[in-house]
Amino acid sequence: KETKRKYLGILLIIAMLCLSAGYYVFFAVNTTSSSDGTYFYIRHDDNYQTVRQGLINNEIVKNVQTFDLAAQKMNLSNTFKPGRYKINGRFTNVQLIRKIRNGDWDKVVIKINLEMTRTQIIDHIVSNLEPSKADFIEALNNNWVEQNGFTDENKWCVFLSDHYHFNWAISADDIIQRFLYEYNVFWSADRKAKAKSVGLTTKEACVLGSIVDGEAVHVREMPTIAGLYLNRIRKGMLLQADPTVLYVVGREGRKRVLYRDLKTKHPYNTYLNKGLPPGPIFTPDKRAILASINPKKHNYIFMCAKPDRSYYHNFTSSAAEHRKNARAYRRSLNARGVGR
Repeated sequence: KETKRKYLGILLIIAMLCLSAGYYVFFAVNTTSSSDGTYFYIRHDDNYQTVRQGLINNEIVKNVQTFDLAAQKMNLSNTFKPGRYKINGRFTNVQLIRKIRNGDWDKVVIKINLEMTRTQIIDHIVSNLEPSKADFIEALNNNWVEQNGFTDENKWCVFLSDHYHFNWAISADDIIQRFLYEYNVFWSADRKAKAKSVGLTTKEACVLGSIVDGEAVHVREMPTIAGLYLNRIRKGMLLQADPTVLYVVGREGRKRVLYRDLKTKHPYNTYLNKGLPPGPIFTPDKRAILASINPKKHNYIFMCAKPDRSYYHNFTSSAAEHRKNARAYRRSLNARGVGR
């Protein structure tokens, strides 16, 4: 009996040691305190060895041996998911492995700001998500453009100003599809009908919205400005929209449009070409797009910024009145020394 009790005691100790070792391997904290708030990235082309080495090189895993044991038991080598993962200094092996095995990635918020240029859109997206610039540009030019009734110029309408949540490890094609989906959601049946009622397609409404946004500092003026441009279109007049000229000659550092700018030959110069330009001049405020399909009804065909620096406009249907307003505005610019 004494020998039996001795063996039982030894077995109990061994069992306790095994339980302690198992607890240590799976449930002891094993991420370094320096990794608090650290983002760890797993690419689509990563294999288990690159993932493991990345955890080591970034000093996220504290005890590599226990991590390896837990990873083997939990089949991490065949189950990890690409993405961006925020790792803090209080993760156990089980918590860390489950996070990257289950694809519990942390979202990346892409904010498409108002009046972003095409280059800015591309650079912003590729600097925050996995695809390279070359891959994204290739996706931009894929057959989705023609399949969805876009052209190379108005395809930029899909990038509506808003916040978008992504998995960092998303393909370039899926990025485009996400923006296209949100574009189609924005253009509800009711909004499509309103666009049609004023003689616009959804793409044209976005293009007009970009011009309205370029003209309006105050949101309350957007429906009036939209109505003015629609009046010009119906009358077969040139839009003569200064924001399109600035798109052609460049807005950087420009404080006023000069006469010579108006003569620059370019498809987007609405002083030389009738109708809307081929695409948006930048990402418009959604309120400007909505103003374009809900324009204020009036007979204005001219507008000019007020000389009082209020950033409001004088509107008129009279060419003589417009010339008077324009002279007053130019005098105010000259008086303030506003040049090129």
